[in-house]
Amino acid sequence: HYDAISNGHSIAQLLVEVGEWDQAEAKYEEVSLLRKTVYGKNSIAVAKTVNDYAVVLAKHGRMDASLSQYSEARKIFQVLQKNEKASSTQDNDNDIMSKYDFDVTLIDLNMASIKSKNGDYDGAITFYQQGVTGLKRHIEREQKTEILNENMKLSTQKRHLVSAIGRIGSLKMKMGDNAGALDAYLTLLHEVNEDSPTSSMMEKAKAHVKCATIYRQSPVIEDADHAISHLEKAFHMYTRLHGPNHKDTQAIASSLRQWKLQGSEAYDYDS
Repeated sequence: HYDAISNGHSIAQLLVEVGEWDQAEAKYEEVSLLRKTVYGKNSIAVAKTVNDYAVVLAKHGRMDASLSQYSEARKIFQVLQKNEKASSTQDNDNDIMSKYDFDVTLIDLNMASIKSKNGDYDGAITFYQQGVTGLKRHIEREQKTEILNENMKLSTQKRHLVSAIGRIGSLKMKMGDNAGALDAYLTLLHEVNEDSPTSSMMEKAKAHVKCATIYRQSPVIEDADHAISHLEKAFHMYTRLHGPNHKDTQAIASSLRQWKLQGSEAYDYDS
């Protein structure tokens, strides 16, 4: 059984590489069935097989089929969570829930990405929000360990968290929900600090620009000052990250001068 499973999985991967999707799908189904027979329907082996197939499908642009496989894998992981919790004799079930919690979180983020590409923004936001909740829960648990900032895995999770929050903000802006987008971007700003990796710092710089844009469009007079404040912070971050001569830095500098001038003119007029 074990050799058949291993060989079947290898053949399925080869069939994917040469584009023989019908045969690849049949082979993956065969491998899944074998693993269900050996390990049980709701087993980690089956969940990982289905999840791996979902990843392969997504990489080759078969988004709807990938979503279906991710959904199946997610259900199995959730059953595993439930079974582990039910069989536990511990009062605190946090450690048990964490065993499969991160697998579900990664699936949520992958499903969110696919739904976004498919134009299902509501669905994407829902799964991104679930992913953000899962990442925060996992990061909180990881931070209780002795490793803390030395933990590379923790750093990666924080980067995923910032990226997911940014995606929520972007999707909400596309849907015309500026208030929801602003809330997401302000949350992102709070999550990034001086110890964050460059990629997260860039997300923060962009979030300042988004906040500035949203405040700029607000009819509330005081929000004009908020817009300038965020654009100033974006300018300083872009200067540090990209240099003063970068086109984006210069574009922000130009907008900042214009906004300040318009604000000054409005103040003179009002007075």
